[in-house]
Amino acid sequence: MQGADGKIHSKKGNKMKKNIVLVGFMGSGKTSVGKRLSMMLKREFIDMDDFIEKREQMTVNEIFAKKGEPYFRSLEKELCKRFSTGGGKIIATGGGVIKDAENVANLKEGGTIFYLKSTPEKIADNLKNDNTRPLLNVDDKVSKIRELMAERASFYENCYDVVIDVSKQEIEETVRELMTYISDLSS
Repeated sequence: MQGADGKIHSKKGNKMKKNIVLVGFMGSGKTSVGKRLSMMLKREFIDMDDFIEKREQMTVNEIFAKKGEPYFRSLEKELCKRFSTGGGKIIATGGGVIKDAENVANLKEGGTIFYLKSTPEKIADNLKNDNTRPLLNVDDKVSKIRELMAERASFYENCYDVVIDVSKQEIEETVRELMTYISDLSS
């Protein structure tokens, strides 16, 4: 967790597990951070939303519209179980994956969960030109983001091994913090 010194600290004193799992609200930087970590650590990167889109041959928006959110969440559940086995992956989850306790248990079993925590204003700024988020297809995005973040707050707070506040930093700073932390856990 983040301490008063602004540095990241572990909620648990565990050693680095095989997978690096990135969770956080949509637009928190999971995909961008995951791709950079993948290049630096030479590990396979999996973006769960992208994986689902390729498999279903439609966008997340289309899946929500044509098959519904419960169907999408069932695909996430299947992938959490599948990706919890084996190791060496960097996994960027969908923003709502943490709402399901079984998903969290599976992700924890196979890896260390890093929560990229942000603010509604930063998320709105990150997503200002993004119309691909089905839950944010509303007029007042900031209010909707606040509502969804409030709904999910306890889920995020209860699932992570490490939290990093990304609300006031760029992707590269987040990657540097993660690399430091990963190095500390591995030693």
